Amino acid sequence: MRKATLVALICSLFLLLSCAHNPEPAQPPSNSVPIDAIEPQEDNVEGPVRNTTVEFTTFDFNEFYYYRSMDDYVELNLKLPELMGDYEGIPAINDYFLDKEHFFYNELPWEYLQNAKDVGNVIRGKETGFYREAYYSLELIRGDIISISAALNGGAGGVSWDGIEGNTFNLVTGEKLGLSDIFSVDEEEYMQFICHFVSVTIDNAISEAEKNGDYTLYLFGDAFANDGQSVILYYDPENFYLTEDALVVFYPKYALTAGAAGPQVFRIPYADIADKLAIDLL
Repeated sequence: MRKATLVALICSLFLLLSCAHNPEPAQPPSNSVPIDAIEPQEDNVEGPVRNTTVEFTTFDFNEFYYYRSMDDYVELNLKLPELMGDYEGIPAINDYFLDKEHFFYNELPWEYLQNAKDVGNVIRGKETGFYREAYYSLELIRGDIISISAALNGGAGGVSWDGIEGNTFNLVTGEKLGLSDIFSVDEEEYMQFICHFVSVTIDNAISEAEKNGDYTLYLFGDAFANDGQSVILYYDPENFYLTEDALVVFYPKYALTAGAAGPQVFRIPYADIADKLAIDLL
């Protein structure tokens, strides 16, 4: 009898220990959602906003090009643009300006150099007036547009080379822009407007000079007369650049005035052409 009771107690003890080490699994709270019922979140298809940047810098290119001997040379001094940033068109724009070395090399006064050597002159680059210089400056960055100007200088045997250059680009595509990209109206209309603006500006300058007893270096006395219009209407639409507040157009040296006056520059305020612009410049 005692033996049977002892066995029963031992079995009861094992049963209790087994229940203590194998508790029932915990139940999830009533407000939980089964994992297989959670819908996946959609990816952000647009991604983060890209901040496109551009920085204008320049680098110097200085070279001597020798002719016939190491004693005679012409000189090329350039301050060329180099853009930094993540616009896709920047590499193409930088390549455009890198090629300026070849452009200005071809502009060197080789024919004058030949004549100078034939008469026994010594050629010492800028020291003797045989050189070319081009210094580029930033004029405008507005949205995806960048505009750059250059002051050109040089000489050859007493003949000076003085000028201006303008380059405007789309930073996204790297394409050089023309006036047809700046204006929304057709070429005839914007060319007429530019030439009329130039004519009025010159005519006012001539009238003011006459009133003050002064004179100008213009090659004509009346901008609206045939001799004035014959050169004003010969404006080259490549000759422009953009600033913060104006479209700048220019004529090369000798085109409108005597050489001593240099190239002629005319600033057309954006406010005057607001209804004709294809891009936002105001």
